[in-house]
Amino acid sequence: MAPKHLRQIPENRQAIAPYNFVELPDRVVEVTEDSLPKSNCYEPKRHTGKIDCTLTTSSPLYIRCGLTTEEFKDGKEAKDLPDFFYTNPTAKTQKPVIPGSSLRGMVRTLVEIISFSKIERVSDRKHFFFRAVATTENDDSLAQAYKKYINPQNVKAGYLKKEGDRWFVCPAKSFKGVTFAWVKEEDLSTADFPALIRMDESGYLPQYIPVSFRNINKNKNNRYFAEDVSPPNSPPMNNGMLVSSGNMKQSDDSSKKTTRRNHCIVFQQIPSLKKLEIDPLAVQHYCDALTDFQKSNPFDSNFGVLQDSRPIFYCQPQNGTLVTFFGQSPNFRIPYSPQSDGKAASAVDFIPDGLGKSDKLDLADAIFGFIKDKQPGEKQAKARSGRVFISDGICDKTTCDDIWLSKNIITPKILASPKPTTFQHYLVQTSHGKNALKHYASKPQEDTAIRGHKLYWHKGSSPAIQQENPNEVSDTQKTEIKPIKPGVDFQFTIYFENLTDVELGALLGVLDIAKDEKYRLSLGMGKPLGMGAVKIESKLYLSKRNRRYSSLFDGLNWAIGEQFEDNIDYPILFENYVLEKIRQTGKFSDIERIQMLLAMLSWQDSPSADKTRYMEIERQQQPLDGDTNEYKTRRVLPTPLQVIQKQGHDRPTLRASIPPQNQESSIITTSSPAKVSQSDQVNKFCDGQIVEAKVLDIATKVIDSKKTKTTITYEVNGSKLGKTEDFYKKSVSLAKGDVVKLRITEVKNGNIKKYDRLE
Repeated sequence: MAPKHLRQIPENRQAIAPYNFVELPDRVVEVTEDSLPKSNCYEPKRHTGKIDCTLTTSSPLYIRCGLTTEEFKDGKEAKDLPDFFYTNPTAKTQKPVIPGSSLRGMVRTLVEIISFSKIERVSDRKHFFFRAVATTENDDSLAQAYKKYINPQNVKAGYLKKEGDRWFVCPAKSFKGVTFAWVKEEDLSTADFPALIRMDESGYLPQYIPVSFRNINKNKNNRYFAEDVSPPNSPPMNNGMLVSSGNMKQSDDSSKKTTRRNHCIVFQQIPSLKKLEIDPLAVQHYCDALTDFQKSNPFDSNFGVLQDSRPIFYCQPQNGTLVTFFGQSPNFRIPYSPQSDGKAASAVDFIPDGLGKSDKLDLADAIFGFIKDKQPGEKQAKARSGRVFISDGICDKTTCDDIWLSKNIITPKILASPKPTTFQHYLVQTSHGKNALKHYASKPQEDTAIRGHKLYWHKGSSPAIQQENPNEVSDTQKTEIKPIKPGVDFQFTIYFENLTDVELGALLGVLDIAKDEKYRLSLGMGKPLGMGAVKIESKLYLSKRNRRYSSLFDGLNWAIGEQFEDNIDYPILFENYVLEKIRQTGKFSDIERIQMLLAMLSWQDSPSADKTRYMEIERQQQPLDGDTNEYKTRRVLPTPLQVIQKQGHDRPTLRASIPPQNQESSIITTSSPAKVSQSDQVNKFCDGQIVEAKVLDIATKVIDSKKTKTTITYEVNGSKLGKTEDFYKKSVSLAKGDVVKLRITEVKNGNIKKYDRLE
């Protein structure tokens, strides 16, 4: 079983973010290929029909339209076109349309979560590299891992050479045991180096400049510095190449000074030394993970620093093996390599066995279709079309004048791409200590795993989405949008064929959540800003095939044989099926990861905006820890349930109508109700509610020679239970400080009277 993320993180170690995760299941609910229906007939024991849906926007919604042929030819970019998605480019007035593909993707994601399906739509092309290359804190687990590979003893310098598709390093001359030295920028005179762009200049960019130097000497930090650096070819000087790398600025503010003060000099190449080959896989991973900086001048947009004859820094390989670690500066980015073989890790490596891509089928595959990778010996890959088809969402307004959030085009706040290398958020953490955090060089599946399905918190009907000072934003980062306001309806239809009770129940289970006032689904762009919250009302119609083909007319209408279905129990059948497959008793809505999903979809009880914002590197107003760099201490992102409870809300529930399953647990009766202070009255309790309780005390008393009594005292939401849990002649595998789950079975005057402890 994969490790589980911390359930309770101290407040001073909690990170905040507009997103969170529904954790992965312990096992996948599989289906067999033999159970799938034939594609050429309707099966009488399965269901065919449609679900008519009305989608209502609850917060601003925006789905961008693609480029027309003319716009593409003109070289326009989609980010500069604010139009909402539409389907008829010839119409004078464009009516907004929600594409069926967007609706399908939203529904499928939620079906995958609730049906305990695989998490296989994860790319293995994105590889992870250390970002904090200059981290020096001894209490940082990332610094410890980085220093394992990069230190002054094993970093060398040389020059690149390309032969065909293969890359080699020609080592530089060794001088006093090193192949490169440092030089202070202040020692490089403007007269000698007029072309050198200084690190604090506004037009700074990395450079490569030929130089000469007289000697090198070691300073008190055991770093060699070059003396008397001057233009090249001035005998009796030594020649080399000045490497002016990144200035490490973290802001575009030209008034701020860089912390960098030194450049490097790579000594001249020695042609006679044997060249070292760079591992082709390391080259591929490096190119796949190029940053914008590594694609810009003077680097190659496709290969970064990999250019013939260019200076390069690398780790000396062992026993003549391939070079696996290299970069454009001595503190270069290296891949997270769990096996220490130079092969960069990706998110796929951290998906537990049995939950990732495989030839096994799950309910999401069965419902929506699949294409499997071709296996050895197979003539073609396995594929199956889906049995669910979703139409476009059509705006039911006769005019489009009153549906827009604003008459003017909006410039939204900047949203950068996700940063999964923020491992304290994206990976399971079993400790919140900075020196014990798991990262992408940790052992996959054994030490850590990916957190699960990423979802975004809702932020109410009027979230702050607009950029306050759009003129101060770079044109490369700025975009324009024309979102739809809350309260606008769209109509779409979900058609389905040959679904079983369980498969239909999975679809309807998602739609049950979508129409509940307590929850909202998410669609479109701008989810981190709170955009895209939608509610969906639905009606189920089942097709009676015999009735449809037995007559042509139904009065004055066509006889389509569709019958409206109400008071349906398909979701309950689905939930019971999943409970049986995962071998769990109780209610489906009591499953912790389902509680996490409902927490993330919460609308009425969503966390406050200050708890769901992005942390900042340079926050000025009330930063966490009092430090403007809120990422510095590597706070750990808590579970959605801890975030919700932090706001003082009860955990959300799903369906009150699900019949309870048999569960083995002793009923504990309290002799007096739990005392709740006036300040705790906001924490209402109800029958069936699942709460977390902290073990305050465990005491064992000998009654007689044959009988002992163990008493456990709990704390729930800051209140001590009036009567404790008693055990006779039974060992208790608990300790003080443990957090357990209690199901409340009786409440009196708002206080807990009876409860079950869930094992």
